[in-house]
Amino acid sequence: MDGRAGHPGRVLVLSASVGEGHVAAARAVAARMRRLWPDAQVREVEDTGRGHERRDRLLRTAYELTMRITPGLYGVGYDMLVRHPRFADLCKRVTAALLGRALAPLLAAERPDLVVSTYPMISGGLAWLRRRGRLPARAVALVTDVAVHPYWVWPDLDETWTLLPSSRDQARAQAPLADVRVAPAPVAPRFRPGDRQNARNALGLRPDAMVVLVTGGSLGFGGLDRLTAAVLAAGDEVQAVVLCGRNARLRTRLLARRLPGFRLVVRGWTDRVAEHITAADVVLTTAGGMIATESLAVGRPVLFAAPVPGHGRAGAEMTAAAGLALVCPEPPDVTTAVRRFLDDPRELARLSRRAAEFGGRDLDAELAELGARARVRP
Repeated sequence: MDGRAGHPGRVLVLSASVGEGHVAAARAVAARMRRLWPDAQVREVEDTGRGHERRDRLLRTAYELTMRITPGLYGVGYDMLVRHPRFADLCKRVTAALLGRALAPLLAAERPDLVVSTYPMISGGLAWLRRRGRLPARAVALVTDVAVHPYWVWPDLDETWTLLPSSRDQARAQAPLADVRVAPAPVAPRFRPGDRQNARNALGLRPDAMVVLVTGGSLGFGGLDRLTAAVLAAGDEVQAVVLCGRNARLRTRLLARRLPGFRLVVRGWTDRVAEHITAADVVLTTAGGMIATESLAVGRPVLFAAPVPGHGRAGAEMTAAAGLALVCPEPPDVTTAVRRFLDDPRELARLSRRAAEFGGRDLDAELAELGARARVRP
């Protein structure tokens, strides 16, 4: 494809299945690119390169076990990266070299014009290749969290996309030479403002209740049983809808309560997350990351309840500072917040307006401009 086409001819979108958020962002961006550039070759790869089977399984297992059993340990690691730049630089050099060597065969075979990464360690591998002259393509890192830890930012890449002005400032403080931009959230087109009542009718939810969607991401972590009880304690006007993800034990525990459906709805894994968000008045999450971003893209404010240590807590605080969410450190704070929304709907309306402004940004337009910037092979 020649440069007159105005977009790249060959695109790689890279992610890793360590949690669903990175993969969801990659799939959303790849799908939008295919629609925008129907004659381009857009390939999505969900692994970390050569020898990925064992490496990705180890990363995924370590992450899941840590978040389920000892989330505080994850928070300690996150804090060390953020507070100790020399330690972070050492870790980044080691993993960037590992991932760079692993990704090299894929990049050499595909010879893309544009590479987009939604996973921070993969972004580091791309940066390692760029420093060695082995990545001629335009390379972009998409940050899927509001909080930007050091692994997200690599000045060797052409662009780093962040979600909020405060996210951009945080990234620039870590890497002053990086080209950091504020961009719309990398979500699928179905995550957009929609009709609340139609969504409730389709899902069988109460039309007159305050619906609180409760989720801990794909793993359903973060003590959701206690937080669900805190939501319900706000009163009979509230209906809690819990997305348990792959956490079958959580689903079993909640169903064992045998509460009526007009008060508690329990879902397992579902591909109707966007509908559930549209049906809700507010989304409560412990995880942050993509579920919070998707909620804001739909125009629904977020309650961060007992956010998980590390990026969860950091992202919650930054999102709240931007006027898009509230942070509830403990379950009683959840009850207080939901009760306040019931007693003073103006508070919820204010947060909803800010969320709608966040969700109103045009990702397709931003991708079209990126396409014009991307290097196109003659």
